[in-house]
Parts: sequence; structure tokens; C-alpha cells
Amino acid sequence: MCPIHAAQKNLATLLIVDDEDGVLHAIRQTLENLDYRIVATTDAHYALQLLENDSSIDLLITDLFMPAMDGATLLDRSRQFRPDLRCVLTTGAASEQQLRRWRARGEVIVSKPWLDEELVDAVRKALVRSPGDWRR
Repeated sequence: MCPIHAAQKNLATLLIVDDEDGVLHAIRQTLENLDYRIVATTDAHYALQLLENDSSIDLLITDLFMPAMDGATLLDRSRQFRPDLRCVLTTGAASEQQLRRWRARGEVIVSKPWLDEELVDAVRKALVRSPGDWRR
């Protein structure tokens, strides 16, 4: 899937990465009317290239469990060149122990299925955090 850009200026840019088109569409629908520019892709390798080459991306929203490259790997690789990258992790398959471990690391994580308000709150929380809050 090709990225989708909204042609708006001075707004936070969100990169959404999920291997399921339906999930991408749902996230996009929830966030597109909230004054964000949205870029979306099902390809984590492409997302990594975008993050490396486009410093205007303010927030990564990624599924933890995807084929080819999972969200944890995408986030870790991205932070090698963007150490202050903010992120919201989504998952429908993580155990309670995994969720606790990610939260203890300081990450914002949302479990599927979520309510729209939960996702919006997670995005807002991640965007207002000081860069590096997840590194302890």
C-alpha cells in the first residue's frame, strides 16, 4: 500500500504501520479529522525508510506483531537514527506480561480492540511527552 498524505501544514505527522488494511483504515478514520497529517503503509520496511528520510514524522503508530518485520523491530531500528521518536504501539496478541514490560519501558500501548477514545488519548499522550521519556 502506498503512503497517503493529507495536504495540511504545521500539523503533527503520524506514520501508521499495520499489516492489515482494515486496521489501517480504522486508525486513519479515527484520527483523520483531528488535525493530523496521516501517512499509512502496510510495509514496515518502507516505513523504516520513511522514518530515516523524512524528519517531519512526529509519531509512529505500529502494530507489535506483523510478518516480515514486527513493530518492536521497526521501533528499535527507527530509534537507532531517530532516538527521540515518539510511538504508540498497538496489539491484539500481547500477553499481560508483555504489555506490562512495554509500559515499564515507558511506551504508550493500546490493546486491540480499542475504543476510538482510547486510541485518540494514546496519540495525544505520546505527542505531548518529552522526547526520551521512554528511556529510563
